[in-house]
Amino acid sequence: MSEQPGPPAKPEDRPDGRPAGGPPAGPSKKQQGGWRALWLGGIALLTAIFFYPLGLVLGIAALVVGIRARRAARGSENAAPGAVPGIVLGSVGLLFSVLSVAMTMFLWSELSGYQECLGTSNTATDEQMCQDRYYPQIEDKLGLPSGSMEKYGDLL
Repeated sequence: MSEQPGPPAKPEDRPDGRPAGGPPAGPSKKQQGGWRALWLGGIALLTAIFFYPLGLVLGIAALVVGIRARRAARGSENAAPGAVPGIVLGSVGLLFSVLSVAMTMFLWSELSGYQECLGTSNTATDEQMCQDRYYPQIEDKLGLPSGSMEKYGDLL
């Protein structure tokens, strides 16, 4: 005796609402938004260190995408995985980028003068003269102790 399958379940009776015989359901828009926010936040944090204007843009994008994914997931049972970590990483990247932009604007005249001086120097002695001229100016403007730029000046 063979078993006859019953009638297919109606789409509204199925958990995901798909018709019978359809392709399997992929990740929802909320899940995609959460993962997208996580990726944007991670990249924003990395670029905030090396190229802060891009970190600024990506940090804002991570916040917007993550918040939208969380709001969309709030109304349903589904969560938005990756949205909260994406929001956190995007916020930290955005904070670092804003601090870098503010520091650059605050030290603009000293940094541009130092870079111009380095661009025209031909020898190590010329480069040392640029450091001797501009490092004390940066230290005074930031309120750092004298000679402290010698340790971290290579970061400029």
